[in-house]
Amino acid sequence: MALEIFLVYSIIYFFIPKFFYTKRYFLFSIITLFLSVFALLISFYGIYTLFDLHRFTNEKIFNILWGDVFNFLTMGPPVLCIFFLIVKMLKAHYLENEKKKIILAENAHVELQLLKAQIHPHFLFNTLNNIYFFIFSNPQKAKGLIQKLEQLLYYIIHECNQQFVELSAEINMINDYLDLEKVRYGARLDMYVEISGDLDNKIIAPLLMIPFVENSFKHGTSHMLRNPWIRFIVQADEDMLHFMIANSKPADEVGKDNGGIGLNNVQKRLELLYPSNHFLLIEQTENTFTVNMQIPLEQRIN
Repeated sequence: MALEIFLVYSIIYFFIPKFFYTKRYFLFSIITLFLSVFALLISFYGIYTLFDLHRFTNEKIFNILWGDVFNFLTMGPPVLCIFFLIVKMLKAHYLENEKKKIILAENAHVELQLLKAQIHPHFLFNTLNNIYFFIFSNPQKAKGLIQKLEQLLYYIIHECNQQFVELSAEINMINDYLDLEKVRYGARLDMYVEISGDLDNKIIAPLLMIPFVENSFKHGTSHMLRNPWIRFIVQADEDMLHFMIANSKPADEVGKDNGGIGLNNVQKRLELLYPSNHFLLIEQTENTFTVNMQIPLEQRIN
């Protein structure tokens, strides 16, 4: 037993890390074979002296020693080494998967923080200018804009720190964003918004739609001097959200990487959060830019 414990522990905790994990397989095989033969010879010696085998015939001695070899190979150190090695590999595989899950969660959190940082500056300046203008010309309207801006920023900064948020809250935030942008463009912007389906008691990963909405203004509508338009459609099914946004854009924007880092971040977050259960299609023609996205919805657990 002492010999088996020594052999198993020396191979598992010394020779495997030192030689096998460093890809010195030949040296590992030679050492393991030598130790196994050495252990087997010691076992032979112990049996020979313990049972005083010289009293038996050669055939009897051969059968006893062969039985010892058979037990050594089927129930001895080699089998124990293989068993402990399998357990060790399974444990290492489990720990590696847990480590990957932690890294993925941390990456998703970092992506979310970067996304927050990108959302704020793009429209704040124009919104604050509009509020400043209405403070003197229409104080009541200025008050309403301030409330919408406050709600939007509070939601992004404070309520999006969790992995999932209420779908209805996410839609409300986008509606506030659209209302703030409407003030900037006024009647010259043709905007169509359609939201259908049951939004209640459903949760979704935060801030997956807003970069596309923001992109439609920043890279599309704001560059159109005549007849800018936006189409925004959201449909919530039982377990899937269908999202579509299309906008006009200048012809000279074809082929450019519209959206840049913001849209790339969303694509990465979709791969992290819904690795095999989402759909994203971004298309552009000479005068339009269109995004179609489908992401799973989960029921809120009360």
